[in-house]
Amino acid sequence: MKSETLKNALNAHGWVGLIISLPLFIVFWAGAITFFHPELDQWAKLPYYDIDTKAKARGDYIDYNRLIEEQITAHGILSEDRISLRLPNEKTPYLRMFFQASVVSEEQQINTTSTDGSADFKPIDKKFFDLLIDPYSGEIFTEHNPFELAGFFYKLHYNLQLPQGLYIVGVITLFFFVITITGVVVQLKKIVKNFFLYRKDQTTRSQMTDMHNVVGVISLPFAIMYALSGVILNLLILVQIPSVLVLYKGDLDGITRDAGFYTHKSEASGELLDMPDLTSIIANLSQEHKAEITQLNIYGYGDKNAVLQFSGLYNTGFNRSFSRFYQVSTNSYPQSMNLPEDNVFSVGLQMLYSMHFANYAGTDMRLIYFVLAIAFCGMIVAGNVLWIVKRQRKNEYPKTLALTRGLTLGACIGVITATALSFFLERSLPETINEREHIIEYVFGFTLLLITITGFFIKKLRPFIGYNLIASSVFLFATVAFEWLILGKTMLAMITSGYWLLGYVSAGFLIIAVLLFWIGFKTLKLIESVAIDKIDDVSMKTSLI
Repeated sequence: MKSETLKNALNAHGWVGLIISLPLFIVFWAGAITFFHPELDQWAKLPYYDIDTKAKARGDYIDYNRLIEEQITAHGILSEDRISLRLPNEKTPYLRMFFQASVVSEEQQINTTSTDGSADFKPIDKKFFDLLIDPYSGEIFTEHNPFELAGFFYKLHYNLQLPQGLYIVGVITLFFFVITITGVVVQLKKIVKNFFLYRKDQTTRSQMTDMHNVVGVISLPFAIMYALSGVILNLLILVQIPSVLVLYKGDLDGITRDAGFYTHKSEASGELLDMPDLTSIIANLSQEHKAEITQLNIYGYGDKNAVLQFSGLYNTGFNRSFSRFYQVSTNSYPQSMNLPEDNVFSVGLQMLYSMHFANYAGTDMRLIYFVLAIAFCGMIVAGNVLWIVKRQRKNEYPKTLALTRGLTLGACIGVITATALSFFLERSLPETINEREHIIEYVFGFTLLLITITGFFIKKLRPFIGYNLIASSVFLFATVAFEWLILGKTMLAMITSGYWLLGYVSAGFLIIAVLLFWIGFKTLKLIESVAIDKIDDVSMKTSLI
């Protein structure tokens, strides 16, 4: 390979990697956490919302029809408002109910009261309700979700919690593909010879270089899969727009139908109609199609035009999705609503989604994905450190160096510390605090900002990294200590009732805390040993003189 080509590839790899390193780190870090979204969500809620295990043992499931009718009466849900039920399973033991309902504020009530004193309310606002329900006793624990940290990291993964973030992440993923290709070009000549090269006893720069290269080479198939799937999932609109404009002449419904998707538009007739037993339909569909029904969307409950959508996953095959629309008035599954399931586009997209989130296999595969994602995060930090050290020695780009330390290295390390603190707050903050979920998100953002600003003024990188890692481990230790000292009895009761994930997540936090502490301690110890070597070297020279 020509030296000029190699030099250009190296420059492209370094500069593109530097520019997108922070958002790419956040995407991979949040993605690693998202692999265990159901477990973390359950871990957060179970100690506070006690499921009736006696009713569970008796097999007492609640009547879905009665539940829906009660909520329609209580909240005044209109026929055109969609109602969604997320059904309980092994990983998500609660029943969740979502809907929007019209609300009237006190000010509206006062302003719309008629002259004779009777209330003439005109609700113009709608409020979103997220009911968390015991699927056995029917107890409604809360009408909103104060435990949203797992969901926060999921959104952080695919849109960075930014306006138009979905497309921003797509562009970042596209550049990540460029980094992957240029990295292969740079390492191509020595990709076999130095496959597992790690010079443990050499300089820190050599160790960082080896770690960066080894992780990059070993995880190459993983990186290519993520780069391509991320681009397709986030920038699918770039394919849709030309197709709609050119092939379908603006017919968005046409391309949606041919792609294998159908979205029902609810139109209430005003005529009442008795609803079928939802529990029986779910059981029959599950048995007939060998599928697990995970969600039920209801359009126009109690209306003549009512339509039910049952969604889930087949129990066989490569994580194939299941979806059926049922028309209540005709007691059928209309062909116009239920499009063929062998559509190449929809099946391919579902397969891509499954590969991206590792939900096609068990916990072992998700653990492998998790380790690889964290290794990528380490590779990003190592690459930034290499870039900074190289330029510092040459005294190049002093302003760029300061910016790099703050916006990339400082923020990358800050994400780790902010995450650990957020998990501590998710466990320790009382469930009754108003806007609890948003408080934790604000603390995450403030902590990240504070550490990022500190990164602008830090000149010694190793102590900065070491102390932040130790602080992160302390927060995780505190999380485990709090839940067992304060919530220990409740947690033990839930674990002995069969909810083992509580113990697994707690053990996982403890293991990660130990690893972070060990890495942070080794980083600080390395500084100490380097300082001693310098003192010994000076002493030797003095004695020789």
